[in-house]
Amino acid sequence: MRFKPLLFSACLLQAALVLTVSLHASPAEACSPPASPRYYYTLTQSFPADGASNVPLDTVVLIQWYAWQIPGTLEDVHVDVHNLLSVTVTDSDTGELAPGQVHRSWLGRPTGETWRPDAPLLPNRRYTFVATLKQQSGPRPEAAQGPTELRGSFSTGEQLSPPLELLGGLDVALESFETDKLNCTPGMCTCDKAGREMSTRARVRVPSVQGGSAIGAYWFELRVTDNTPYRFGETNQHLEHKVLWGIWGVDSSGEPTDTAFEMPRDEAKAGYTPCFSWRVHDPAGNVREGAPVCLKERVEPPGFAFGCSVVRDARGSQGTAFLVLLGAMLTVWRVRRRPVV
Repeated sequence: MRFKPLLFSACLLQAALVLTVSLHASPAEACSPPASPRYYYTLTQSFPADGASNVPLDTVVLIQWYAWQIPGTLEDVHVDVHNLLSVTVTDSDTGELAPGQVHRSWLGRPTGETWRPDAPLLPNRRYTFVATLKQQSGPRPEAAQGPTELRGSFSTGEQLSPPLELLGGLDVALESFETDKLNCTPGMCTCDKAGREMSTRARVRVPSVQGGSAIGAYWFELRVTDNTPYRFGETNQHLEHKVLWGIWGVDSSGEPTDTAFEMPRDEAKAGYTPCFSWRVHDPAGNVREGAPVCLKERVEPPGFAFGCSVVRDARGSQGTAFLVLLGAMLTVWRVRRRPVV
């Protein structure tokens, strides 16, 4: 039988379309996020507390909130509290608004939205603040407690906050531990437990920290890469790393804090020497970066199944599956084109 290139091309295109549609519809691939419950937000407390005195001139106003699920409701686009909250800070002596911006939720503890002044406030002045949640689309649940508006005042001192300082470096140790071995279906990325295997875990201690925002809370950001450190603020670093993992967050009140996590798995199915890059944030937006730590020990993580990564958030690859299909069909083409002896 003579091979027909036109028919082959049509079959190839049809197969590619079928593959693309099936993979696109897979939960592991790009799909529309499911509708989420609607929430009604209320405000709980603020920092500085109402009536606080000797507040640093660069203080932030932290507004804490609570989300109450509205029973029996769903929405396709989630509306978070940041889109509803407005904060104004006014000089009580002059009636002038202090310029500033509301920033998205501070990731440390206590959690909340932060208003940050564009410039230091005036010394020895009394300021009032008003935090208001705009009109919410859903009904207020019966269980919801707390107001949708907070008012308070504070008095400034004469000093800025002390600079944010790290009082030491990052301590990292690797250890082996036993975990579930996963058997994943190629392409679909559905995984079943298939016994036990050894993996690698990092035990990390972040150092003491002092200064910065008077709230006294800090949040450490850790990123793990292979061979060379991650460089904060630079783009396209995925081009030079097979492992580029983050963000792992650690809350701290200023004392040394321990954390642990399983090391990321190398998609090349090979070991790597890990580097840990890290920095600390405070609610006022101050950031201090510590010296990265690169270990000489190699991480030999569990292997990867064909078509998807054996990790908690396993995802398939349309490109890999399509290339496999293309390679198989081209092989058939080459075989069919051999002269008959």
